[in-house]
Amino acid sequence: MTFKNVNRKRLVIRLILIILLVVLGFGLYYIGKEHEVLLDNKTVDIGGKSYEAAKFMVVTVDGKEDKSIELYADDRDVVKVSGPSHKIKVDIVNEDTEQVIKSVERSFNFGTDPKVMISLPALAEDAPDVYLPLPAAYDPDAVSEVAPSPPAEEAPKTEIPAIVE
Repeated sequence: MTFKNVNRKRLVIRLILIILLVVLGFGLYYIGKEHEVLLDNKTVDIGGKSYEAAKFMVVTVDGKEDKSIELYADDRDVVKVSGPSHKIKVDIVNEDTEQVIKSVERSFNFGTDPKVMISLPALAEDAPDVYLPLPAAYDPDAVSEVAPSPPAEEAPKTEIPAIVE
């Protein structure tokens, strides 16, 4: 065994460890990524079909009954979740009798999307596509309609006396 072979073996082991650390970093990023999920209970048209907003519904994310959300028609709320896979359960409830009229649960995989908006009426009707475009306030790619800022004021010019020799 020569000195050259030992250095090559160390180099290969170090490269493998670095690659494993990078892969581990990407895995932890994917597993721990936080998502903002906008839950929208408004009447929408998706794919040419109209879905009416429910008068009252209770939404449960990932089975957390203690953190369930009550939404009336035309309400929207935000839930922050961590990880790629989640279950959203929608219970359409008669507000007077508190009787569940319809209950739907669906699994979602948000992948690396930081923000998504889901139409709850479409979800309640088992529509194949329930994702909605993000409102301009949440969409970082939306073009801002902000007026251009006024030009910065220039500092007053002071005359420097010429040096006469």
